[in-house]
Order: sequence, then structure tokens, then C-alpha cells
Amino acid sequence: MEELQLLQKKKKPRKGIYIFPSILTIASIYCGFTALIKAFNFKYETAGIFILIAAALDTLDGRIARLTKTTTDFGKELDSLADAISFGVVPALIIYFYSLKELGRAGILLTFLFLTCGIIRLARFNTLMPVSKSYFLGLPIPASASFIALCLILDVPKNSLIFPISILILSYLMVSTLPYPSFKELDIKTMRPTFTLLSIVLLFLIVAFHPPLSMLMLLLTYYLSGPYLFFSKKLIRKKKEFNLFDET
Repeated sequence: MEELQLLQKKKKPRKGIYIFPSILTIASIYCGFTALIKAFNFKYETAGIFILIAAALDTLDGRIARLTKTTTDFGKELDSLADAISFGVVPALIIYFYSLKELGRAGILLTFLFLTCGIIRLARFNTLMPVSKSYFLGLPIPASASFIALCLILDVPKNSLIFPISILILSYLMVSTLPYPSFKELDIKTMRPTFTLLSIVLLFLIVAFHPPLSMLMLLLTYYLSGPYLFFSKKLIRKKKEFNLFDET
């Protein structure tokens, strides 16, 4: 009995480990808040950088919580609230004052649409059981906010049609049922060392060439992965059905 209690104490992570993912989540909120302050001071490029930092911290907190086996209901709720602020409210307000304000009432509706779809995406993620840990259902809200951030960093003209069109597309992708890779089950240890090293070097070279533009290209590739996976699965399913029909 005493041996079992000792084993349980050994297996239980220290309190500091539980707190660390939440600290990263709060840091993500701080970055989102700072991005908003910078935008109000017309420092849009800096605002975009802070949104990207928030997205990186959002990725880290979840991964660290899973690796250390310290996922809690409190951590999940805090993460969702952080996402709603840093990737919903903040980018929506920034893009409105940067570009969509010029469209009048249409700009307000587009901004509200983006925010609403982002919140619905988060609510659906919290309530629906995932079909697979390998995929997200719909485009994650940090990925949507990252597009806005990169446009700000690349200094896309305020009157560009990119903004209203992209807001419509991103809003749809967030509430869609398209499967997007989650990379949650990606384990570097199980991958081939040579392939992993070459992939990391190649990714580094692509990003180093022109960081914001390269990141935007990678992000657009990720956006396209959803429709690609959706239609490829449909084709595979139809092919199987056809083969079964052919056999009979």
C-alpha cells in the first residue's frame, strides 16, 4: 500500500509544471492586448508581430501541457478565452480601423462576421468531441488571425480588396467542416532523423529568404490543405464504393 502511494507521488507532476502552460496562455493575452495598443498608435507592423507571437505562444502552451500531461479544464477554458481575445477581438478591431472602416456599414458587418465565426469556431471546439486528434474541424482561429497579422507586416495597402475578400473566406473556413491538420500527434522521435533534419533545414531556408512573405505562403498552403483533404477523402470513399459495386 505504501509502495503504491509512493509511486503515485512520483508520477504526479509538480505544481509548477501545471502553472507553466497557463503562464504562456496569459502571455498570449498580453501580446494580443499589446498588439491592440500598438495599432491604436498606428504602429500596425508591430501590432502584426505581436499577434504572431501570441499565435506561437498559443501553440506552445497546448503542446507543453500535453507533453507534461498537465492538461486541465481550467487550462482549456483559459486558452479558449485567450484565443477569443488575441485572435478574435484584437485582429477584428485592428483590421476594422486599418482598412474596413472605409467601407462604412459593410465594414462593420464584415468585422462582426469574422469575430462571430471565430467565437463559434472556439465554442464548437470546446463542445464537440473530435473525430480524430490528427485534424481540426474547420480552420483554427489563430491561423485566421495570422493572415491579418502578416498583411499588416507586409504593409498591404489599406484600400486593397484583399481585406474584405479574405475576411469572408476566413470566416467561412472557420465555421466549415473542412479537416485541417492539428500536428498534435506529430512526434519527431518516431520520424526518420535524416528526413526530419532536411525538412527543418528546408523550412528554415524558405522562411529566412523573406520571413513575412514565406510565412504567408506557408499559411496559404495550410489553408488549401483543408479543401484538399476534404475532397481527397471523398474521392477515396467513392473509389471504395465503386470497387465494392464492381465486385458484386
